[in-house]
Amino acid sequence: MSAEQDSAIATSKSPSLKRNELEIDDLNPWGDDVLGRHDVATRLTNLIASQELPLTISLHGEWGTGKTFMLRRWQKTLENDRYQAIYFNAWEDDFCDEPLLSIVGQLSDHFKTAGLKKLALKVADYAVPLIAESLLGVASATVGLKLNVEHSKNQKQPLLDTYLEQRKTKDQLKVQLSKLSEQVARESKHPLVFIVDELDRCRPTFAIELLERVKHIFDVPNTVFVFGLNRDELCKSIQSVYGEIEAGVYLRRFFDMEFNLPEGKSESFARHMMKTYGVMSLADEKQITEQTRELDILIHNMPILWSNLGLSLRDIDYCVRLVALLTANLQPGQFIYPWILSLLIPLKIKNPVLFHEFIQDKRRGSEVMEYIYENVPARDQYSSSSYVLEQLEEYLYLTDKRFGVTANG
Repeated sequence: MSAEQDSAIATSKSPSLKRNELEIDDLNPWGDDVLGRHDVATRLTNLIASQELPLTISLHGEWGTGKTFMLRRWQKTLENDRYQAIYFNAWEDDFCDEPLLSIVGQLSDHFKTAGLKKLALKVADYAVPLIAESLLGVASATVGLKLNVEHSKNQKQPLLDTYLEQRKTKDQLKVQLSKLSEQVARESKHPLVFIVDELDRCRPTFAIELLERVKHIFDVPNTVFVFGLNRDELCKSIQSVYGEIEAGVYLRRFFDMEFNLPEGKSESFARHMMKTYGVMSLADEKQITEQTRELDILIHNMPILWSNLGLSLRDIDYCVRLVALLTANLQPGQFIYPWILSLLIPLKIKNPVLFHEFIQDKRRGSEVMEYIYENVPARDQYSSSSYVLEQLEEYLYLTDKRFGVTANG
């Protein structure tokens, strides 16, 4: 190896192991879409484009399937098409004790033109008494404070009068919301769109109360709410509050329509992430013939195995970062074993016990291969991935022979 090659390796930049998922090209929001989420967003747009009645939609997807990626880019696309579209990450606001405060705060901050801004602030004025009442109720329940909200000059008004006053305030709030959404529709020719993300990650009480506020207060014409969520996790949150109820049935009462986010093409996503983290460029540099050949094996075959093992997109992102870290720190003369590496990285995520026992020579490679076959769908075992599985099995067999692992360790 030449001195120039040694120097090139020593001075090569380490890959960036963290990326900002929310950076979006304003002019081309879908330029980095490798999962076909643009098609889903287009169908949603067609659904809500001329919607006049209040509409609440849930978009279900497992954690790490690209919901946030899609919803943020969809919001930008709607903005570009002259919609008034608000993106709200509920998880970032669940420190609030009153979800209504979060929603109204988002509305007040969103509008820039004088007319809509004035209407949004009018909404906030009518929401404040309800928010204050709710927050004082929380304080009373949590620290035993006995506080009253002054809705009139008479602070000793009967409980029934207080309820009627709150009901009147809520109705007035809905009137102001209707005026706002009507003006939005008049100016943009589209409904007001409120996109709520990460609801299933919130505190259970916050998530439930947010849904209740939307159902009882924001069900006004020309308003569309779209919730990105993991339905299974949200059902668990509901059960943690209400016990073993039919959480799915309970949840459906909040939504007019429910959709499932289609599975993304994880193999394409893995290759895209390899490019993002610089793994591709390591092979493209052609600095060391042997290492380049090993990296090529990683680049072309690892995504196939990972997609067949059912890794989530978030898991794949993590795996690629590990590959980038390992390959960036190779020293001159060091080599990687791509087939074993392509196995160990996802195995650590999918079955950490088996992973640790294998690297400690307590389990045979054949046992690991049995686990792989159990988790790879049969249809994939006889497709283009069969070559990957065959090569992996061969290397695991060689590993058993090399280390002389016994069935009992």
